[in-house]
This record gives sequence, C-alpha cells and structure tokens, in this order.
Amino acid sequence: SAVAPATAATAATATAGRIKSIGYGDGQLKVNFGVNGGTSGAKFDVGSIGLSLDGRALKPAVTDANGGRSPAKRTVVLVIDTSRSMLGSKLDGAKQAAEDFLNAVPADVQVGLVAFSDKAVVKQQLTPEHPLVGLAVQQLQAEGGTALYDGVQEGLKLLGSTGIRLLVVLSDGDDSGSTIRPAILLARAKTSKTTIDAIGFQANTQRSRDHLQEIAQAGDGQLIQAAAADDLPTLFKDEATTLSNQVVISAEVPPELANHQVTVLVTGSYGATAVRDSAEYVIGAAKAPSRSPSSAPAAGLKPVDDAAARLATKDVFYVATGAIFLGLLVLLALLLRRPPDSTDAPIRRRLSIYTLSGRAAQEATQETSVLGGNALSRTAVDFAGRVVRQRNFETNLARRLEAAGVPLKPAEWLLIHLGVAVGVPLLALLLTGGDLLICVIGLVVGVLLPLAYLSFKEGKRTAAFLNQLPDTLQLVAGSLSAGYSLPQAIDSVVREGAEPIAGEFRRALIDARLGVPLEDSLEAVAERMKSKDFTWIVMAVRIQREVGGNLAEVLTTVAATLRDRDRIRRQVSALSAEGRLSAAILFSLPVVFAMYLLLVRRAYIRVLYTDPLGIAMLVVMLILLGVGGLWLRAVVRVEV
Repeated sequence: SAVAPATAATAATATAGRIKSIGYGDGQLKVNFGVNGGTSGAKFDVGSIGLSLDGRALKPAVTDANGGRSPAKRTVVLVIDTSRSMLGSKLDGAKQAAEDFLNAVPADVQVGLVAFSDKAVVKQQLTPEHPLVGLAVQQLQAEGGTALYDGVQEGLKLLGSTGIRLLVVLSDGDDSGSTIRPAILLARAKTSKTTIDAIGFQANTQRSRDHLQEIAQAGDGQLIQAAAADDLPTLFKDEATTLSNQVVISAEVPPELANHQVTVLVTGSYGATAVRDSAEYVIGAAKAPSRSPSSAPAAGLKPVDDAAARLATKDVFYVATGAIFLGLLVLLALLLRRPPDSTDAPIRRRLSIYTLSGRAAQEATQETSVLGGNALSRTAVDFAGRVVRQRNFETNLARRLEAAGVPLKPAEWLLIHLGVAVGVPLLALLLTGGDLLICVIGLVVGVLLPLAYLSFKEGKRTAAFLNQLPDTLQLVAGSLSAGYSLPQAIDSVVREGAEPIAGEFRRALIDARLGVPLEDSLEAVAERMKSKDFTWIVMAVRIQREVGGNLAEVLTTVAATLRDRDRIRRQVSALSAEGRLSAAILFSLPVVFAMYLLLVRRAYIRVLYTDPLGIAMLVVMLILLGVGGLWLRAVVRVEV
C-alpha cells in the first residue's frame, strides 16, 4: 500500500507504485506516478505504462520527470524538528540524513528547509543549490517546544502551488505549541495536492504517531517509523530515490466521463518489477486523489472529508462567523428600533409620574418595551417574561434592577443578558479563528459580565444613597422645624435633592399618595437600598407617629451620628487600602497570568487541561484559589 505505515527495515527495500498527484484541465488528465524506495540503476519502462479510468484503457503520453524537452518542476521542503527533545545524537542523525538526501536528490529539484521548535522558521528558501541547504542544516540547534503543525504549515507555504511537490517531515514527539488548529492544517494539507511523508523518529507514544499519521494521510503520503538514528540516512535516501523515479502521464478523457468520479489505475514496469497504484478522482474537480480501499490508511484513523475540509479553512470560517455575528447585530437593531410616538404621547408622559415604574402608562394591547414596540420585540419580551415567572426569580431580579436604577423589566434584562452571553463567544470565535477554548472562556465572560455590571451599578447607587443620607436628614429636620409636615418635608427633598435619594423619595411619596402608609413606603426604600441606617430612621418615624416626640431633633442627632460613622468609615478605608490592593493583586495574578499564557504561550499550560493529572491539579488549584480569596476577603474587610 502506498499510504500504509512501513518500518525502517522494509522501507529501504520495498518497491511499490504510487500515484503522487492527479490534475485535469482542457480535457486532459495528468497523473504524476512514481515508486516508493526503488533499486539503484532501475528505471521505468515508458512503453509499459498503462492508464485506465474505471477499467477503460486510455492512450497515455508518458514523460520522464527527470528529462524530456520540458521536465516537470519539482520542489521538496524538509521540515525538521529542532525541539529540546532532539538534543544530542537525534539532531546529529537528522543532519547526517539530510546531507545524504541532498547528495542523492536530482540536481533539478529545488529544496527548502523549515525548522520548528517553539515556532516554525524558514531556514532556507527554495533553491537548486543544494549545498546552501546543507549549510543551513548544519546550523540547526535543538531548543524549545514542538510546534509540529506550525512547521507543516510553513512548509506548505514555502512549496507553493505548482509542479510536483514533496514535504518530508521529521519529528520525534507530539505537538506542544502550534498556533494553528490541527483541523485547519489537515484541511489545507489535503487541498494543497502536496505529497507529505512523515518520519517518526523514536516516536514512542501513540499520540505522537497518530498525529504524524494524520499529517501523512492528509498529504496522501506515508508514515515511516525510525527506531534509531542509523535508520535515518537510509530513509532520506529512499525519499531522494523516489524523486528520481517519477513519470508524468497525460491522456485525453472521454467527454462522457466528465464530472464523474472514477477509479484511476496506473500500471507499468520499474526495472524487473511490475508496479501499480489506483486512486479515486472526480473528473473536472480541483481536488486531491483519494486512495482506493486497497491502499486505505491504517485502521482507526479517519480521513478528512473534502466538504469538511473546505468548511474548516480559516477564510470560510471567518465568513460564516462574521455572517452570524452580523445577523445578530441586525436582529438587535430591529429589537432596539422604537416606533414613532402616537398622538397621545404627551398625555402618557404627564401621567408617567404616577406609575410605579416612573414610565408612561400605555395600553395593555400595545405595550412598548425598552427594546422597541414592534411585534418581534414584544414577542421576545413576552416569552422572556414567561421564563422568569416560571423560574420564580422575577421578584429578586426586579428588586435588583430597581436598586441599580436600571430602567428595564426583568424580561428585557434577560433578553439583553442572553444576547451578551451569545455575542461575546461568537466574537471571540471570530477573532481567534475558531479557538474553542477561547470560545468557552468568552461564554463564561458573556454570562458573568451583565451580572457584574448589575452588581456594580447596584453598589454604586447604594453608596451614593448612603453618602447623601446625612445631608438629606438635615434638610428634612430643617423643614420640620420650619413647620412643614413629614410628607411636605419629603417633597422638598424630591424637589431640591439629587439622585438617587430624590428618586427613591419620589417613589415613596407617590406610594403614599396612592394609599400606602408613609412608613411602609419608606421601609421599602430601606429594603431596596439595603441600608440599616435608613431602617433605624424609619423606626424613629414610626415611634414618633405613634407616641409623639420631636422628630426634627431626632433626625438632627441621627444625621450627626451618620456623619461621624462616615468619617470613621473613610478613615478605615484609607488605612486598609494597601491590604485590599494586595489582596486583589494576589487573587487576580494567577488568573491574569494564566490567561496571558493561554493567549501567547499555550504550550506552557496545555498539560493542565489535556493530561488527567494536570486536570486534577487544575481543580485543586481552583479550590485553593477560592479558599484563599475568601480568606483574604475576611482579613481585609473591616465592619464599621
């Protein structure tokens, strides 16, 4: 089989026919045919070459790739692993094998060199001057990780897209730092029509062998195992011999076979040996030949489907993800589009101050949400409303939205939250070229970001309320001393105060005008603002209303007490600022550094989420990080 794995011992002596590539244009089918291995001095018998499509014999025109009036352009790129694991005799053996390859390869073949460790680097551009490549080989040094897929990608770029192309990959280990996704690399290799042979040099793990096999299979090549450094020169000489034993077969295709999948069969004689190979090919399609069942790859490895390969390319991925993201933006624009105000809009605005939400009263049948008044937005809000009611968290969410001063209904907030949770991972997917791990992190960020925003707004509004409370109590006490009633004093706060306390008192006053006891409406303000201080004030108001007393004097005393507490609170905050900053740095440093490595040097932490022991360590780390965060919070938090 042309793609079946071979050992080092058999690779040196086996001779098998091999279809390198198939092309079609202007009614002509062109097949590049060669042998694996080969015998010194043996050549193809051009007159014995036969070509058939689905058993139908054609009249081939055969040209030796090494000669003729227009010899075929042939290029080879050596992709050599220079990671730290190749240090010593391994790299020395690879250098000697490359030298032997350069000495044996035909003079017209252009050769390039790519080395990969932490990253892939082109060490020598394509050149027919083989000594230049040999000089670059001798300067290779072993260090860093193993960016196997990046090395193959650089090799494919260097080879170009014309002529007979061969990529020889030498590696001893698994990929541990590539930036390109394996699926994208394998898809590019399959559609490049480049033959890729992989040499597994002491690749002792099944994972590393599988990766090399997938690369060779995508390039319609073979994986060859090398158990020792002494095997490498023989294997590289075989690759050079393969280049020396190639023919280009051309034949006119019958019109009735156009746009049909056919079995291409090539037979012939190489020296005293009969050789043959077959491959499936779609006439008129620009695709690489697929191997026939007789030359199928090793069991357990699945070839990359052509359709999946096309969809896996980065350009198509960008277009698809961009289209989805653009569709979401258009949907959001439709939801946010507001209908024009009707003729009764001024009346509704004048009545809005008497509603609980502070928004204009509207007819139930044509209710307009913050997301718009069209049928689509109303349907979405109604559905989200049913969800929050069924899940029984509408009350808590509504309370938090009111405390944060966010003018949204729970259903509207849920829709926006869902949009952010979907949009952030889609954007991350688009920017990273399909990185699923970053997409998962983006999903977590998209879910937590609206919650963090809501908590921030809630905390900021509550803090502003507490800061305004002493001056507000002083204003209410002054109004009471001047002879105003408590509702009138509160109304003066509404007219002269600032947000958020003016808005909360306005709501309390509206509730009182609608029949709710003033003490109960003020108690609701204390619950929304989570203020124990205001709860005590409401308690003082209740006592004064029931048994009498000088409420103005009580409020003045409470205002002075709150100012003293606020002064102490600020002093404690200043004294504990260094401890709180240290706690924040200690807690966030592991997270931030892990994210940095994930984006810049993922190979350093890949073992934490690919190896069972690493996953266990990651879980323990997260538990310890959580416990440490709680402990730091308890240490730096001072109650006043």
